[in-house]
Amino acid sequence: MIIDCHVHLITAKGYIDRLVHEMDKLGIEKVCLLAGQNNIKFWGSRMASNEQLIEAYRAYPERIIPFGFVELGADSPAIIETLYALGCRGLKVTRPRYNYNDDHLLDYYRRACAYNMPILFHTGTVLRTDADEYYDVDSSRMKPIYLDRIARKFPTLKLIGAHLGNPWYEEAAMTLFWNPNVYFDLSGSILKRKHAAWFNETLWWNQERMGKLAQSETTHYKSSLSHPFDRICFGSDVPIEEMEQVLGEYQRLFNELDLPEALRQKVMGQNMAEILSQQY
Repeated sequence: MIIDCHVHLITAKGYIDRLVHEMDKLGIEKVCLLAGQNNIKFWGSRMASNEQLIEAYRAYPERIIPFGFVELGADSPAIIETLYALGCRGLKVTRPRYNYNDDHLLDYYRRACAYNMPILFHTGTVLRTDADEYYDVDSSRMKPIYLDRIARKFPTLKLIGAHLGNPWYEEAAMTLFWNPNVYFDLSGSILKRKHAAWFNETLWWNQERMGKLAQSETTHYKSSLSHPFDRICFGSDVPIEEMEQVLGEYQRLFNELDLPEALRQKVMGQNMAEILSQQY
């Protein structure tokens, strides 16, 4: 089973039909399809609105998991109830008006938690667009360490950080280590620029190392993980014609790390299935 947790919906003609055709070709069972800021261009077309997302979902309800877009700090938190009623089962956030962990935004997370709606956070630096001045975009508001407070305050809320926090990878790694409700995907340029040795260094814990820590005097090192890939999710975040390439990049990393088959399956679909299990 393959579930892609990071697929944008754009307004290009015939996009959704082409996407499902490519999913069939690549063996992708489901995608978490994301709405966005409708006045921003992405891959030459405007990002789809929440209303357009629901239309796409209704066309392919067995293949699409709709993640509604919330403009943190601008939309009313009540939008979450509206999106849930329309059929959205997750949320996508980016370009917030405040740091992700700011008090102003806690009501959004409280409501998402109440509806068991996982949130996909853009983490790290963000694409530059013509709308940046209007939105007062500041990439530093999206540091992965800001997920730490949210994860601790709402322990049943599932948080997925995109791009492993690029370029704040160590923040992302330790946020992942300490919080059992935090996940990350490896979308973006990370799989093109980083190699197995880097992943072993950054995502440093595994069963052997954790066992040694447990036997040492530093017993305060405790994590719910036996391996970092217990909570890594497959996400592509590319145009349709590049999805096959990204699948190959994940597989190449798995091979270089000699990752067990059980962990490969978790990354490629089981982790997202578990995140969404309260919804379906």
